Amino acid sequence: MENNNNSEHSSGNDSNTNIKYKHENKFNKCQTLDEGTFAFMHWLNSEDKQSLSSTDNPIVLLKFVNDDHTILYDTRLCKEIDVEISKGVPFCRYCKEDDCAHVGFAVCIEQLCGHRRTRKEETAEDILQV
Repeated sequence: MENNNNSEHSSGNDSNTNIKYKHENKFNKCQTLDEGTFAFMHWLNSEDKQSLSSTDNPIVLLKFVNDDHTILYDTRLCKEIDVEISKGVPFCRYCKEDDCAHVGFAVCIEQLCGHRRTRKEETAEDILQV
């Protein structure tokens, strides 16, 4: 019989490591609208809304122009993400989707700010002062 050292046949300790790894990454996984909403709530309640650490914030708001676009920073991807809003429909230019976590986060920002008629660019500090 051949000795197979695949990860499928690993010891119990490796299994515990995999469970811990999956649990840690579950928090940073941002793929669905619901995960974007969760990331928004986490960011909104965080003490340091500018922190680009994935343990502090899965997604961070960088810039916001009401009814136009939202610039986010995804701490898992280490990238700036642009979510455009055209005729009221958000679209993530990074994911090329309208139902990813970035869109979920951007929709929450739009709801928080209401429909301001200005197209003035705002930062997180500007928005949270209101």
